[in-house]
Amino acid sequence: MKRIIISTPGRACLFGEHMDWCRYYVLPIAIDMRSYLEATPNNKPSTIEVYSYPPFDTYAKYNLKNLEINPKSDLKYPGAVIKAMLQKGYLKGNESLKLRFMKAQQVSQITNNNNLKDLPVKKGLSSSAAISVATAAAIDLVLKHSHNNLTSQETPNEQDLVEYASLAYTGERKILGINCGQMDQFASAFGSILFIDCRTEPAKVERINPKTEIPLVIGDTKQSKDTPRILAWLGERFRKREPDFMEGLQGIVQVVLEAKKELSKANPNLYKIGELMNLNQYYLAKYLKVSGDCPISPNKLDKLIQAALDAGALGAKLSGSGGGGCMIALCLPQDTEKVAKAIQKAGGDAYITQIAQKGVRVEHIEP
Repeated sequence: MKRIIISTPGRACLFGEHMDWCRYYVLPIAIDMRSYLEATPNNKPSTIEVYSYPPFDTYAKYNLKNLEINPKSDLKYPGAVIKAMLQKGYLKGNESLKLRFMKAQQVSQITNNNNLKDLPVKKGLSSSAAISVATAAAIDLVLKHSHNNLTSQETPNEQDLVEYASLAYTGERKILGINCGQMDQFASAFGSILFIDCRTEPAKVERINPKTEIPLVIGDTKQSKDTPRILAWLGERFRKREPDFMEGLQGIVQVVLEAKKELSKANPNLYKIGELMNLNQYYLAKYLKVSGDCPISPNKLDKLIQAALDAGALGAKLSGSGGGGCMIALCLPQDTEKVAKAIQKAGGDAYITQIAQKGVRVEHIEP
């Protein structure tokens, strides 16, 4: 195989922020904005080179015989996944590959698919998980099918997806030491709407396929955030069993279970889902303290959430770690444009998004 291009979606958390690393339940959706990664054979033994594009670090070289990761580099996530693949035997140490992160426009020129969208980074849409899952998938597929035929219509099987998500989680949590859970990696690997039971490793995934359209608008505060620092702060509160944190946790767990019950119906009630989103936001803001007045990273999440609700959104809440980044609003189909304009008027960027039914996706292959 000369070249393979893989894409992986970001995710929005409909219900259950931070419940994954607390080892409970989460309910994320994959969104139709993606990270794109090309993998090709190289001529440098025991080396994987990683290329990216500005404003990120543009190059990293990983020696498979003596792998070192720069924790300050934007490319630490691929490095951590490569290390996890070495530890678990997916890589033997003599491989030679070149990985290159690409923009949607570049991939569109190759595939003639003009519907591709880039996944914004550091916005609470799990770009780090998408990058990590893409790394595991691209390396596995380019090596596994180096002497076999693979078409762009094929999709990795369920066990492959579990392995990619688990490798990405190992890289982020156990190698880089980020206090994350398994939600982001499994959402990016599997796609669609998921109920994820994070009480075990690997997590248990249940796909949810409501027949009702779930119209969503994502609002970007345009404020970056220090996710590892926020997670470390929350992790310390959880370890101490701080009363406010534990009350919020118990409330959110119940919301997730109620939301699963509603979304599992053939025709879920959007008003009920919106009501549960608002309740989830109440617990995040009041007890976990990760919304607008987050002491680690004050932000305008509350302003965008209120603007969306005032414009007719049925429910609105932050998505991701909080402390900046993005919020998500559920609307009636006819209200998405109105809600998006209200978010923009309040100072945010708005994306009307669709659910990505596929997680890991093969965009292009040159055998």
